[in-house]
Amino acid sequence: MVVFTLPMYTKVNNIALVVFVVLDLIEFVLNRRRVENVKQFFVGWPIVAFFGLSLLASFRTWDIQALKFLENHWSLLFIPFVMLTNAREYHSKRREIFLALLIGTTLTILICNVNHVLEMLSNGIVFDQWFNGENLGQEFTNIADTQPAYLGLFVVTSILFLIQDNIIVKWLRYVILGVLLIGLFQLTSKIALLLFLLFLLYMISYNLKKRKQQSIVLISGLFICAFVFIVFGAKYMKGQLFFVDTILDEKRIERWEVSYEIFKEHPLVGVGYAEIDEVRKKKYVEGDYSLAAANELNAHNQFLEYLSVDGAIGGFVYAVTLAFLFFLSIERKDHLFTFVFFAFILANLTESMMVRIKGIEYFAIFASLFLCSVKRSSAKQDDLAQVS
Repeated sequence: MVVFTLPMYTKVNNIALVVFVVLDLIEFVLNRRRVENVKQFFVGWPIVAFFGLSLLASFRTWDIQALKFLENHWSLLFIPFVMLTNAREYHSKRREIFLALLIGTTLTILICNVNHVLEMLSNGIVFDQWFNGENLGQEFTNIADTQPAYLGLFVVTSILFLIQDNIIVKWLRYVILGVLLIGLFQLTSKIALLLFLLFLLYMISYNLKKRKQQSIVLISGLFICAFVFIVFGAKYMKGQLFFVDTILDEKRIERWEVSYEIFKEHPLVGVGYAEIDEVRKKKYVEGDYSLAAANELNAHNQFLEYLSVDGAIGGFVYAVTLAFLFFLSIERKDHLFTFVFFAFILANLTESMMVRIKGIEYFAIFASLFLCSVKRSSAKQDDLAQVS
């Protein structure tokens, strides 16, 4: 499961994932028990539905070019197939998969910091410049070939897992928490920080007795990091992290309006992958949104992204599937996955998480893992019914 330890370096991650899927498909063919379990694949409809949307957006014309548009989306088909046809094994490895993400995320933050230190040593940068805009956010994560929004989601998920895991020794848990907390500020991802604050509020409100010591550590770490970044971060940090209006900035809202206009012009099935960039750029130019046009920026909102690319069908599938997973996790009282899905939904408000392969793989892996546990529970109930 080495692929889960690689939230950085997209090409390496893709190669690892392909090798993993191919080997598992070979094992599937050779394992009669797994072939008999193929019907379990249909439990993964909330994930495969997104692959269906990618097919809809790709094959507007029967052109071989359509296969290129599907390149990033195959995970939405193969990962649930691989995991759900072997639900028993993957359910038993739930902790290992979350642990792998924790290791990969922590290593990524450390690599970014080591690179940052080396640049400081070579350029003679003084300490207080550690916290300026030139060394945070996208500049901080470039070495790891990842974007702050995605890494921020991985950091929050890792913290959620780390808090509820009682196997990792206490001192190591707090060291890792420190690394992840500092990294959360260095990413300057407002949504990721907001997610962390909401999780911390939940712990204090509903789980304080059980997690009292951890809550104290998290609150202390949060205040220390906030104090340091406020003091040394000057105007950039205060603007990026401590003002709500930077989340809903004018440029972001302009991109949302453009995506909504595209949806209104193509309400049923959208414009598809082949035309979305051209149509969106044209509207950016017409609205004099020069920065968005020059960088060919997407909607930065996954719901609007699906509305413009797949129309009302895309928006409906997106809303129904995520709502289903979120409320199912609540019904099953699976607090870890409830926060995982909530974090993913909230991150999608300001980012198009299902556009890039890191977001797609994250969703496919952890949604499949959750559905593995759902299937295992159903199987146990069936066994009990047969016995009785």
